[in-house]
Amino acid sequence: MTRQEATGSVQEADVHESPLLEFDGVTLTRGDKVIAEDVSFRLHPGEILVVSGPSGLGKTTLLHTAAGLLTPAIGTVRRRIARQGMVFQEPRLLPWLSVHRNVRLGAPGRGVWSRTPSAAVEHALDKVGLAGTATMPPYRLSGGMQRRAALARALYGNPSMVFADEPFAHLDSAAAQLAAGALARAARAGAGVMTTAHEVGDGFPLMGNYRTLFL
Repeated sequence: MTRQEATGSVQEADVHESPLLEFDGVTLTRGDKVIAEDVSFRLHPGEILVVSGPSGLGKTTLLHTAAGLLTPAIGTVRRRIARQGMVFQEPRLLPWLSVHRNVRLGAPGRGVWSRTPSAAVEHALDKVGLAGTATMPPYRLSGGMQRRAALARALYGNPSMVFADEPFAHLDSAAAQLAAGALARAARAGAGVMTTAHEVGDGFPLMGNYRTLFL
């Protein structure tokens, strides 16, 4: 089966810059099963690409391959990414660290063991609607709040590329809009953004213009 990239509007990006990410004729497999075939696209700084489709068709595998966590069976993936932020489907917060220390893990060397939240950490949390949570342990946060804390961690180091797997899943409308706004600001600042989604929901309009890759 062949995957095709849908046409659509893109963020205001300088397409004359080298792309952050290129897929050329990529085929992904799981065991003996082909789950995505002949995938090709380019993602430039400031662009947002949403990989969409039903469960089980390889969205996460495609995202993880783009993030350098998996290797394609066929084809070429070129990455020109200085720093990347990653949001997995699970928050993956370390339970023995406070929220602010978890966020600091998004930029190693920036005071992970500090007892006091910095203004930069507070700002990162405020952007996703988590002001006042910095000193809490992760278990004090709801599931949706933990997902937003994971997003704050991914964005904290000002990455040149953000990979977010189902960033709006299990979020109510207000929380999804906060998450979408944070991703949109990252793109406007020049980061490439690649996300996955089952379907377009409440958060997507706030991301601005984006392209969609349908699986």
